[in-house]
Amino acid sequence: MSNYDPASVDIFAPAVRQDPYPYFAYLRQSAPAQWQESLNAFVVSRYTDVAEVLRDPETFSSIAMRRQSPGKSAEDSGGGSVITVDPPEHTRLRRILQDEFRMRPLRELEPRVNELVSELSSAIEARESFDLVRDFTIPLPVTVIAELLDIEKSRHDDFKHWSDCLIQLLNDNAGPKWESARRGVFELLDFFRNVFEERSSDFEGRRDILAVLLQAEAQSRITRREMVAYSILLLTGGNETTTNLIGGMAIALRENPDQLAVLLESPDQIPNAIEEGLRYCSPVQGVYRRAMRDVEIAGQHIPAASDVVVLLASANHDENKFTDPERFDVTRRTGGQVGFGMGVHHCLGAHLGRLEARVALNWLVPQLGSFEVQSEDVVWNDNWFVRGPESLPFRWATT
Repeated sequence: MSNYDPASVDIFAPAVRQDPYPYFAYLRQSAPAQWQESLNAFVVSRYTDVAEVLRDPETFSSIAMRRQSPGKSAEDSGGGSVITVDPPEHTRLRRILQDEFRMRPLRELEPRVNELVSELSSAIEARESFDLVRDFTIPLPVTVIAELLDIEKSRHDDFKHWSDCLIQLLNDNAGPKWESARRGVFELLDFFRNVFEERSSDFEGRRDILAVLLQAEAQSRITRREMVAYSILLLTGGNETTTNLIGGMAIALRENPDQLAVLLESPDQIPNAIEEGLRYCSPVQGVYRRAMRDVEIAGQHIPAASDVVVLLASANHDENKFTDPERFDVTRRTGGQVGFGMGVHHCLGAHLGRLEARVALNWLVPQLGSFEVQSEDVVWNDNWFVRGPESLPFRWATT
């Protein structure tokens, strides 16, 4: 349990980054729509207010998600993407790929995900010690999204590096780490620009996602800049959420052996456990929105053009929405959890993330009891935007 005073810190405090939930509880109770200078935004923490913001794109625009782009404008960063625009542009862009991420076509991907989990787990089982993050929770979703984009295996490590750079830009707005991340994102922009240029004359008959985007471009449904921005979003969303979800659930299950026992006894509960993981672990902590008019939230006046951060993780732990929210319960009814967002911007890749997590947990749940920790202290990443363990070093139990 944390021992810091939530009233004396902000969202960037190291203690909050290690355990944000006492801080979020303080915000819900005492400052549900608080201005934070460090974010240059109002922070909204109660479930009802978070839901109100997410369901009203006319009043709260997603253009705020562009605020940390590496260039001087959205165009410098590849143009607007489905996560940074509002209807009707959002609707146009989302329709281009929504069929690719529906549950039915993703079922065709399940054998490949099973194959990847088998490969990664076999390598882990051959070692005396391993890092579950480095050796499992990172490479699984990175490989899946890279293969969906038909990117050669030699660039998979670059994909993870570039994804980390994108998250760093959302976490900071200046400093050496931000500058380094900015350079990395420009490398990523150049990478996708070059890939689209190389494939623009040879995409007919291909089934990968980049080919779908090129086909849409040929039909004048999307611009090249929007295609680059879309690809960058898919890269980040396609691995960060799943990596942090699986890692967070591994910790939660080890800390709650009674819940692990439920899944060992009833593996059919794993899909529901994933919904509880999205609520309890909240791999995406919050998102930006911009007030398009003067508005009031929880008694706080928010002027037009102000940015708002809606804390998904806080909403998922709101005691007025979920009974005993600090308890991890794999049988909980989690209807309304916002781990994948809410409203028109509900995560496009939600079905993919659930599929990867389910296949991963099918292997992980029976193995967790055989893992011995090499360090009792879990180090969480220091980003406010996403949350997951930096590493999970284990060794196989010898007795």
